[in-house]
Amino acid sequence: MEEESSKNRFLLERQMEVIELVARHPAGLAFGEIQAALDMPKGTLHRMLAGLCRAGCLDAEPPFEAEVGNARRTYLLGGRMRRLLGTAISPDQMAAVAHTVLYGLVEQFQETAFLSMLRGNRIESIVMATPPKDWHGYVNPGHVMPPHAAASAKAILAFRDEREWEALLDEPLPALTDRTITSPQLLRDELRRVRKTGIAYCREEIDRGLVAVAAPIPLSQVGVMFSVSIVGPSQRMQGYDDEKMKRALLDAASKLAAIFSKQMNADLK
Repeated sequence: MEEESSKNRFLLERQMEVIELVARHPAGLAFGEIQAALDMPKGTLHRMLAGLCRAGCLDAEPPFEAEVGNARRTYLLGGRMRRLLGTAISPDQMAAVAHTVLYGLVEQFQETAFLSMLRGNRIESIVMATPPKDWHGYVNPGHVMPPHAAASAKAILAFRDEREWEALLDEPLPALTDRTITSPQLLRDELRRVRKTGIAYCREEIDRGLVAVAAPIPLSQVGVMFSVSIVGPSQRMQGYDDEKMKRALLDAASKLAAIFSKQMNADLK
């Protein structure tokens, strides 16, 4: 019994070494790179990788069903591990490193900019930057964003697995204003549009008189768990060049993705 327990611990330790190695290389690793780094026999490593892929801990591209040799297959962190890694992200830590980018948006548009994060099954604002004229802000940290109405929430959900959409659509979609999307099919269409364009809108869908625009922040380690948004009074927001604001948000999202990925890679070492 003790010998079997020791073998199991050794196997688990080797599996964790593989997962940790792949996690440190978001672009993925080839079979040979993993073997060279961990000095494992080819047969043992092949069986281990196949098992980790079946468990959802790793993804293989092309998948094992495709008839290609090991040398042509890349291994990446799987959805199961990305979700687990996502639960360990500290919102306070990410908020602390986001301030410079958020205040860059504030300086450019003189409107409130904020960061939102998927936490469990809710999307919350975690940090906000405001211009002096709007010192009170519109989206205070900790505010839960309505997933069917908030631009920040749509920007995240659009890039999540569609099975997560269906969990949301099992619940009623309350009308917060007369412009809120309350039809499940219309919300699916809206999320697919956001996925295609990379930009989400809330056009007075939560509060009359307020408009928000948001962009997703894609992280190779965990997918899209964050978004960056600008919100302000409808009359002012309509006066901005829409293309200019979209470009600014996409640029901010790219900068934040680089900052967050670097932070997460440091945490994995």
